[in-house]
Amino acid sequence: MITARNRFTQGCSCMKYYNNNGDKVFQKSKRNRGMKASGVVLVAVSTVALTIILSNAIHQSYKSNSKPLPKLSIATNIKQLINVDNIRSNLHSLTKKPHVAGTENNLRVAEMIRDQMITQGLENVHFNEYNVMLSYPNWTTPNIIEILKENRDLVFSTTGRSVSVIKEEQNDPLAEIQWLAYSAAGTVEGDIVYVNNANPSDIEYLESLGIDLKDKIFLARYSSNYRGNIAQMAVKKGAKACLVYSDPKQVASLGTGPNETYGNTDKMPSNTVQMGSVYIGLGDPRTPAFPSIGDLFKEKTEQDLLDEKKIPTIPMLPITYATAQILFENMKGDAVNADFQGKLNVTYRYGPGLINNQKLRVTVHAENEERKIQNIMGYIKGSQEPDKFVLVSNHYDAWTYGAVDPNSGTSTLLEVSRALKQYQNQTGWIPARSILFAHWDAEEYGLIGSTEFAEEYRLQLMRRAVAVINMDLIGGNQTLLGLSNPTVANVLRSAAANVEQPNPTEMEQGRKTLYDSWKYYAPSKNNRSTHPYQRIPAGGSDHLPFFDYLGIPIVFFITSSLDAPPTYPLYHTIYETPYLIENIMDPGYKVHKAIAGMFIECILKFTESKILPYDLNELMDDSIFEYLPKLEDRLNKTLMIGTKTDYLLDAQKQFKLLQKTVLELSEIVQRRNVSKLEELPFGSRVDINNRLIEFEKCFINPHGAIGNPQARHVLFHPSPDNWYDGDAISQVHDLISKISNSTDSKELGKLSRQLAKEIALVNVAYICAKHSLGEFFTM
Repeated sequence: MITARNRFTQGCSCMKYYNNNGDKVFQKSKRNRGMKASGVVLVAVSTVALTIILSNAIHQSYKSNSKPLPKLSIATNIKQLINVDNIRSNLHSLTKKPHVAGTENNLRVAEMIRDQMITQGLENVHFNEYNVMLSYPNWTTPNIIEILKENRDLVFSTTGRSVSVIKEEQNDPLAEIQWLAYSAAGTVEGDIVYVNNANPSDIEYLESLGIDLKDKIFLARYSSNYRGNIAQMAVKKGAKACLVYSDPKQVASLGTGPNETYGNTDKMPSNTVQMGSVYIGLGDPRTPAFPSIGDLFKEKTEQDLLDEKKIPTIPMLPITYATAQILFENMKGDAVNADFQGKLNVTYRYGPGLINNQKLRVTVHAENEERKIQNIMGYIKGSQEPDKFVLVSNHYDAWTYGAVDPNSGTSTLLEVSRALKQYQNQTGWIPARSILFAHWDAEEYGLIGSTEFAEEYRLQLMRRAVAVINMDLIGGNQTLLGLSNPTVANVLRSAAANVEQPNPTEMEQGRKTLYDSWKYYAPSKNNRSTHPYQRIPAGGSDHLPFFDYLGIPIVFFITSSLDAPPTYPLYHTIYETPYLIENIMDPGYKVHKAIAGMFIECILKFTESKILPYDLNELMDDSIFEYLPKLEDRLNKTLMIGTKTDYLLDAQKQFKLLQKTVLELSEIVQRRNVSKLEELPFGSRVDINNRLIEFEKCFINPHGAIGNPQARHVLFHPSPDNWYDGDAISQVHDLISKISNSTDSKELGKLSRQLAKEIALVNVAYICAKHSLGEFFTM
């Protein structure tokens, strides 16, 4: 059940205390109760007002006594103001305690961020609050698995706790608990079956072997697949429970001994787990496409979510790879094929079941609760187009201490906003467009803080936000990983080319900038470009609601050492404390400083460009040479299945119309002369920029994808099979796959019409984009 609770400390019995005293409280007179409520409201309003007044007062009065800066570019001057000692201090302050969203510890972190933003002189610094459904374990009773003999004697049991290594930093027992958010609670017994990554091809292969998956306990291993998709597959196949572990193949490539793992390297030891959420979706699960403001109506109950399988209906639990080895040692069944093989020193088996008629028991304690979360907002007001702004963001909530995810990014972004204000105070510079800084809460649960903000300010953001720059974490010191909308890919590349590579090994190899390393490790995948490969926008961080729901161009970047993709070996573990950064991943905070440079370069590109830096040609090239050919190829291959021809006739017709529109739009885009547009008077440039903003919104379908009102972008949104990944126009590809696999004529008729409609919707988006670039009254 959902328990109403507001920011109580992890593990405390505060709710019980309030319940036990409820009768006494409610016996007080209505008059006293009303006076008390009024007092609380007045205090709350006064506190908010005081915060905003103080923020604005500091903004007006804060001046630096630093010497004038040399005459360099604005970006270079601001980058020179970045102080790694400040970043280091920020990181230590933010990561003293584990700070899961909705807890008292996380509120303390939010207050630290807010106070620092006020001190920096940002305007209107404030909390942006929502009441949302979050999930928690029992902080004093760990989740465990047990192996039982046939006579019910206990053979083996886990402790359910990760083991701290650096005691002075990892000293809070709450960070030791192993759990997955939004897991169902319960105790189940059954036979285990190994499902590898639990993706569709793995499941199809197991079923081809005749292995019955229903009512089994799944054992899955993390890979590039999102854990929520693993949970979704387990529920779909009727599993009793699902265990997930990180295999040494991904997280301990040097070996599993103490010299090869954490303490000496950034690799995962055998006694910890990756934690996280298993919810697939955006925002508060109860309020899709509707902001969870205070006591506003919440559309879905917890039971609704369980009935619709929006959250798992079975216990989910992360386990260590040491525990996984014990399970494999006791597992029945044939040895696995090469694709299922990991690097544990054991024979991997499919199961099902354990030897000697042993049974596996899984016990998970979990509860969903309503809690208050708070985003922290503040801005630097622009001088020429103050109503237009670039949104610059990171999140601050963490599963444990968060020194990498996310507070390596938080500490860096705080220093970026400080340096921008210092430069403004020293020189009088004001950005042409405003800069809105956001530190999101509850990202880890399902991008909740950012999504609720996007839903509340939907119209204002769609009209005024020129871009979102989101950076999650500093996950390595080797290279940059970036993604963006095609129209703003140039901004990301330009920024990377203007930031010096902080890794001396990379420099010795002749890779002088972040761009050079990025291009080396992620070369172009087509013959049209020599630029580094950029994935299309997908899930995984707070940029998602802004492009997929609102159509705002996004730039997202992290750093990586290309180990344990798509993250890093110690992702979401107890070991994310400053020791990991300062002794292993980024001694000297040089990578943090480089990422600060990325922020600054991207920010100024969006605030200072006379014409917004949207490269429409890149979108059109991708559409003509990549997106449409892939669709055409899929259609043609499906046509080769003779029985499907009649069901694709309408789709073929709509596809030809789409091709025609895209070519017409491409011709319009090619005729644009950006250099001449930049010479136009200010008012004319504003009109052109408004059209560019409108152009991007053309690709938003206000009704959303089938069954998902939040997936509104017709070109890009995450894959239903892997939240971390996606494909252009994926909704059309998915329908073609369904037609290919279906043999039911009634279903095929329905899918045929859906496919034609979805292709037509993409066409309408490109038609709208044509209108945005043309004169409305000369159509």
